[in-house]
Amino acid sequence: MEENRDNQKISAKRVMIKDLKKMEIGSQVQITGFVKGNIEEEKILLDDRTGEITIDIKKLKFPFKTDDLINVFAKVKPTMEGEKKLEAIFFQDMSNLNFDHFQKLYDVKKELTK
Repeated sequence: MEENRDNQKISAKRVMIKDLKKMEIGSQVQITGFVKGNIEEEKILLDDRTGEITIDIKKLKFPFKTDDLINVFAKVKPTMEGEKKLEAIFFQDMSNLNFDHFQKLYDVKKELTK
């Protein structure tokens, strides 16, 4: 459980982009990855080395730039086409994280919880 800027408790399942298909509409997730740029003024592209996803950021200030490592807390929302999209709740700077080790630990934990 994390706290955002308003000290609200947010419970979100940590996932990799490749695992998002399994997440239900309305669930909250957190994804750590690299900013690949702004798609539009209100959207960013995030890459966690398992895939890329567009994240809607229109309700938030976005202080990061391309290639920054961030953790995104987001809500899974439906699209008009029946797909899933992510709407950001808040971001964390993860520039001090060793991302290679993080991915290995994620994979080990996932295997142990099968």
